[in-house]
Amino acid sequence: MDADINNRPGGPNLVVTCKTANTIQFFDAATLALTATLAMPGSTHELIQGTDGNTVYGSIYGGGIFGKNKDPDRRIAVLDLASQALVRTIDAGGTYAPHSVMMDRDGVLWVSAELGGAVLAIEPDAGNVTRIDIRGAAHWIAVSHSADKVFASFKTSNTVVAIDRASRSVAGTLAIPHGAEGIAVTPDGETLFVCAHRRGVVHEFDARTHALRATHDIAGAPGEANQLRRVRVSPDGRHVCVSSHVDSFAAVYEAATMKQVAGFATPKAPMGFGFAADGRHGFLCCHDAAQLVEFDLASGRITRQAATDAGCEFVIAY
Repeated sequence: MDADINNRPGGPNLVVTCKTANTIQFFDAATLALTATLAMPGSTHELIQGTDGNTVYGSIYGGGIFGKNKDPDRRIAVLDLASQALVRTIDAGGTYAPHSVMMDRDGVLWVSAELGGAVLAIEPDAGNVTRIDIRGAAHWIAVSHSADKVFASFKTSNTVVAIDRASRSVAGTLAIPHGAEGIAVTPDGETLFVCAHRRGVVHEFDARTHALRATHDIAGAPGEANQLRRVRVSPDGRHVCVSSHVDSFAAVYEAATMKQVAGFATPKAPMGFGFAADGRHGFLCCHDAAQLVEFDLASGRITRQAATDAGCEFVIAY
């Protein structure tokens, strides 16, 4: 299976965004002990490692939440993992409330420009920013290298947009039943998963043809309430993990069959997933509870928890 630059195998350390506290925190993955706290210049939501593995880019979203932006920001933070330091920021070129961040294999940083109705392609070293008009408020993005596409989901409509990575232009749209939320691509780039907004389901699409292959229930979380749901595929491609924010619930699927193998209650408001180096455990940020949870991928059993600063949203194991 091809390596997914946006979901690397885990390592001995964790880095976590704590957006309400305007901090980023570092933990020892073996003990879940806090090792450092870094003050950020604004509310930082999502992180992605650069091509060198040591540089991390973080979206400085600004205040508020989707649709209720207070003092939206325009910056991307550039972090050095070795020194656990903020090196600089990149100006995205507009007050966009940047949110989702992904890398491509050429070192281009892809960013959702929520308030600009666009996705941005940023060359981090040169600072060049290309704005791609997608005519909607994209919150999440995902990259498929095998299909050579970037996908962006609209929280406010039943749509995911496909962008041609090479030409940086819109290549098509996918109709999403029940609204679009979190999205993820498998490590081989062939499958796109899209969580629904208005039902407890996750949709499975062919990343090349955009055909809907199947819709999978989230057993244990029917989720009739509109809510944020997120999905992530493990680096080895064996597991698909889905979180339901309002339901305080997470599910694990066997990727090969999409059989749900686990479902478990979480601390309040689960959001982003990360994966341990052993391939057997996942991490989950529980935003409202300010808790980082470690869980067993085979059973969904919570094995450990650690307190974080307020508003933990996203975690990377490195």
